Amino acid sequence: MENDFNFGMKVSLNNEFGVVIKVELDKLNFCGVIRWDTSKENDIEDWRGQFGAFVNIGGKILNDNYSFRFINDDGSLKQS
Repeated sequence: MENDFNFGMKVSLNNEFGVVIKVELDKLNFCGVIRWDTSKENDIEDWRGQFGAFVNIGGKILNDNYSFRFINDDGSLKQS
């Protein structure tokens, strides 16, 4: 089991699915901004430094093979 967020990690929380993306302010070993799988252009949430809380409220790590509906694995919006 992981004990921190990693870039590209696929996650779920409360029946929402997303991927940990790299943002400009991230440091090498401090990430946790999640891009949720929605059709909104920038549906992100900052969970940096809160991996334990994320897991404690039901957050899960998804299999790398999970396929998103609206976003690509890097968090970019799929082209329709």
